[in-house]
Amino acid sequence: MGREARAEAQRLADLHKAGNHLRIDLIEKGNKKRNEMAEQLSQLEEDKVEALKIKSEKEALKNELEAKENEVLQVYRDAEEKDRQRKAEEERVALAKEAMEYFSMYDTNNDNILTIDEVKFVNVFDRNNDGEVDQEEAQYFLGGNESADKDTFITTTWPLLKPLIMSKEGVFQSPEEHEESDDHNDDTEATRDIESDDHDADEENIDEELAHDVDQDIEPDQPSQTYDEETQKIVDEATEARRQWTDAERTVREIESNIRNFQQNLEKDYGLQQEYATLDGQCFEYEDKEYVYKLCLFQKVTQKSKNGGSEIGLGNWGEWAGEDNKYSVMKYTNGIACWNGPSRMTTVNIHCGLETKMLSVTEPYRCEYKIELETPAACDGSVTQQPSHDEL
Repeated sequence: MGREARAEAQRLADLHKAGNHLRIDLIEKGNKKRNEMAEQLSQLEEDKVEALKIKSEKEALKNELEAKENEVLQVYRDAEEKDRQRKAEEERVALAKEAMEYFSMYDTNNDNILTIDEVKFVNVFDRNNDGEVDQEEAQYFLGGNESADKDTFITTTWPLLKPLIMSKEGVFQSPEEHEESDDHNDDTEATRDIESDDHDADEENIDEELAHDVDQDIEPDQPSQTYDEETQKIVDEATEARRQWTDAERTVREIESNIRNFQQNLEKDYGLQQEYATLDGQCFEYEDKEYVYKLCLFQKVTQKSKNGGSEIGLGNWGEWAGEDNKYSVMKYTNGIACWNGPSRMTTVNIHCGLETKMLSVTEPYRCEYKIELETPAACDGSVTQQPSHDEL
């Protein structure tokens, strides 16, 4: 037993000694990486100041040109509003004229009042097509009253009556007739749909090709309104100013995002001598019979079934959690919650090795995973063979 213990101690000492040479290289690269990140962060801070200045200039130019744009376009807006009001008035006058023609036709005693008795003699008021106009039907068109003057006929009676007149004249179907027509045509349409299914598949390919050709011919962002040359020039300048401001704003956001990333990385604990810095973001996999496990150092741990499906998060980077040696254990927490259970978490036990790789993955407790990882970063050259005694 003593010989075996001394042999194991010697093996570990030799392993740490050999691995320490690799660890020293990792330390050099880690410190270099940290210094580079610090320099890049400093440069990004300077870039942000310049980007904010450019954004401010672009915003001022955009506001100036948009003010000019709004001023010249207001002329067109006013003209469009006047044209809309003119058309609305023309439609109102035409509607009133049309309504009065029918009102005069139905007002048989020419007293400018349309009564229930007068309505009962007009077949068009027969909503249910039973051959007569009853009291309820008459009052429906008269707004619930016994009679209607010209204004009431225009605002209340005519909107209800006109669709029936157009239906009887064959201009279009009333809602009731439309429902009957739909029922009648259901079988025909279903048959037509079935017959067209096979044809649709061929047409889809043709339509896609035509759409592609059409898309290439259409100029993007073409204005629907046609302006005079001077107005169009101002609109184009304002559009370009908005584009430039949007680009400047996007640049600022990208720089700020990069700054946050560098700050987070510089705040991470990569070991006493930055020996784990170069391992940040490196991913390693381990396979068993059912799953493929992936460990991305300082980021996350995932599990994926070999039978397919999406990845399941087993934890996100949390902290170092070793007891005697802080840097001997990693904790990854707040993974995807188990069914009716807690969020998954993973403990990574780190050992000295001549290469970084996962040795095993187990689940000692439900939703709690354990990974054994070896890496040169964990090799300490100060580990030597301990002296032993032949007797107690």
